[in-house]
Amino acid sequence: MSEEFLFVVQIVFWVMLVLTLHCYLLFPVTLPFVSEIFKRKKKVADSNGELPTVSILISAYNEEAVIERKIQNILEIDYPKDKLEVLIGDDGSADRTAEIVARYADQGITLVKAPKNAGKAAMLNRLNGIAKNDILVLCDANTMFFPNVVRKLVQPFQDKKIGCACGHLILSDKSGSVLGRGESSYWDLESEIKKFEGILDRLIGGNGALYAIRRELYTELPVKKSVMDDFFIATKVLQKGYFCTFVSSAIGTEQTSKESSGEFRRKVRIGRANFNFLHSYLPLLNPFRPLTAYLFFSHKILRWFSPHILILLYVANALLLTRGLIYQLSFGAFTLALLVALFKIVPSGYYFLSMNFAMLKGFFLAFTREKSGGWAREARSDDDA
Repeated sequence: MSEEFLFVVQIVFWVMLVLTLHCYLLFPVTLPFVSEIFKRKKKVADSNGELPTVSILISAYNEEAVIERKIQNILEIDYPKDKLEVLIGDDGSADRTAEIVARYADQGITLVKAPKNAGKAAMLNRLNGIAKNDILVLCDANTMFFPNVVRKLVQPFQDKKIGCACGHLILSDKSGSVLGRGESSYWDLESEIKKFEGILDRLIGGNGALYAIRRELYTELPVKKSVMDDFFIATKVLQKGYFCTFVSSAIGTEQTSKESSGEFRRKVRIGRANFNFLHSYLPLLNPFRPLTAYLFFSHKILRWFSPHILILLYVANALLLTRGLIYQLSFGAFTLALLVALFKIVPSGYYFLSMNFAMLKGFFLAFTREKSGGWAREARSDDDA
């Protein structure tokens, strides 16, 4: 190999190493300091102020195992009933989901039934068209709320520049799977990042399990390709010049996937959906909004392209083994970390490896033709509860 080629490989190695360290170490470690320096002055919430009207939107597909528990959970919410609308969309379920929801019509639960399974995005668009209230709270059928969650979620909207508020999802794992344990650990870190982004009022993406937006800021979701509704809607709020915040006291709970294979398939779909609309999110890199651009690049772009970065890093390192001890030691460390993760010695390591592989698979699937509409429900560890 020529000296010129090896020089280029060295540049690739160090750039990929810096990007990896920034994404998984420097960014989360320095984010608390960044949030303290650049935190946005918020309007103090008035707990005695007028409460806004709220519409809860739930898109459900084959959720008979949890939907009744979810309805009971909603009925226990501490919020004025005359200011609360609940719309549950049954997206052509093949089970008893619609039948169960229909039983609660006299308790303020409205069933919106689709004739066939068209997908979550299509159902959310339909529910938004029906909703009458000022604030939309979007959540999943398997997410259980603390009673005060709606009151907590709507408080930030007293500030007219807040367009989206994301709640705090706590994941618990009853499955005992390696991926389930790894997912819980990963989500703890993700929640910390969201907390500090929330201090900046520049939360990069919501959480479909529990978030709220002003109804007038809802952006029609694309339905021809899979899309992450929470991320798409929240980023459009940012692009419209409004702020997105995180409400750590608005708590919802959820179980991890029941099977490791189910969690992997879900991550592949998430990866594919993110890459499907990457072009739509690139305006967040606007240099005239440097803080938002920095957060989006560090938290999302680098995460989405982590598998590409890590593969380039490992290959470049292998090509540089003859260039000195530092490259031999780093290659040994990378190989050891790979084996530890591959053989599930450390659950979080195996989760990290699996999710990066899922992201890479989703990247390539984004270039293939996709059947529009529909969704496949994955079993969760609370299905038998």
